[in-house]
Amino acid sequence: MLEIQTLPKFYSDLMAVFGGGRSQEFNAKRAKMHNSKIVLSEQKNQRLRVEVLVKELGVREDFGIIIACGDQDYLFAKGCCASIRYFLGDVPICLLIDGTFSVSALEKSYGVRVIDRTTVSQDVLRKRIFGWGKTKMIAFWESPRLNFLVLDVDIIVWGDVLKCANFKEFDFIVDQPGQENSDADISKFFFDIPGVEKHFPSFNWSQYRANYFCTGTFFAKRGIFNLEEYVEILDFTVANPGIFKYGEMVFLNFMIFRVAGESRLRVQSVDMQFLMPDFDRDLVKKRFPVESSGPAGDRALATVIHWCGPKPTLSTSQVYSEPMNFCRRKCQEDVWNRRGLAAQMSLQFEDLQRSIYVYNNKFKKKFRQLAGK
Repeated sequence: MLEIQTLPKFYSDLMAVFGGGRSQEFNAKRAKMHNSKIVLSEQKNQRLRVEVLVKELGVREDFGIIIACGDQDYLFAKGCCASIRYFLGDVPICLLIDGTFSVSALEKSYGVRVIDRTTVSQDVLRKRIFGWGKTKMIAFWESPRLNFLVLDVDIIVWGDVLKCANFKEFDFIVDQPGQENSDADISKFFFDIPGVEKHFPSFNWSQYRANYFCTGTFFAKRGIFNLEEYVEILDFTVANPGIFKYGEMVFLNFMIFRVAGESRLRVQSVDMQFLMPDFDRDLVKKRFPVESSGPAGDRALATVIHWCGPKPTLSTSQVYSEPMNFCRRKCQEDVWNRRGLAAQMSLQFEDLQRSIYVYNNKFKKKFRQLAGK
């Protein structure tokens, strides 16, 4: 591993590439250090140590992270962004916004880019692909970068998860499930098997029963899906509402592995996602310890932590939330310079707003059910 002593100048050159620029001096250095690793040490965060793999810069110079969020879960998006800055440094971040709320504070402090209904380039995306379970799909056609990592808003990164990416050999890098899905699992969490066999007889769904994954995170390339094919899937779900379940998770798995089965897509499955509901709370606390100074434990561990069940609010007793709590506090410090009680009060207010939103929606749903009787 090669240590660079003249860090500030080289670091600015490297960031120019991430930001879209490229100096002649940097190109010369890149050519000389094609097969070397460079360790960048961030002074602002003494615990942060990011390894940039120069031998992969041909890929990562056009790479960014995309997070889809709405106003009700923006509180977690702040924590997600803070985790990226803490563990991965100045990787470009893009927020796919479903709504009209402002994220200007994150734009200013973290340099995030925003895509919303007013900025997407195609009418069909603007009209049909915003909303729960669909917003993240916009990344396949509108991502600012060729290569990207998608994160659900209730996720934080823990360690250098970027080392899981291999865009030179694969178009899609997805999470490897812990076990093979049974027919009962597939019917419950993914799709109606008889319905898929009837409408898509050429798709060998059983071949991929060990690969169907939770789509909270994945690496992919812009343009790998045909937009017309996706619109056909949307039309199919409207006409056949009982076949594909749980938002985009099902039809995205279907799209990925159907196209892979036709040899139009190169897919790799790697262990890169930790699903909180699948593990005992005590085990989770030991694996992801958080001290007063920040995340502790194994610094070589690289994964994303996904609260795909109960959400990680400050006061929750349903799930271990300290990793997200730390990242949300870090965002308060980075963006608004709030610490201690000021940060705690701000986060508690965010949690209260979310609780009001959740219970208001439950009330509306119950009222509609009663009114329909």
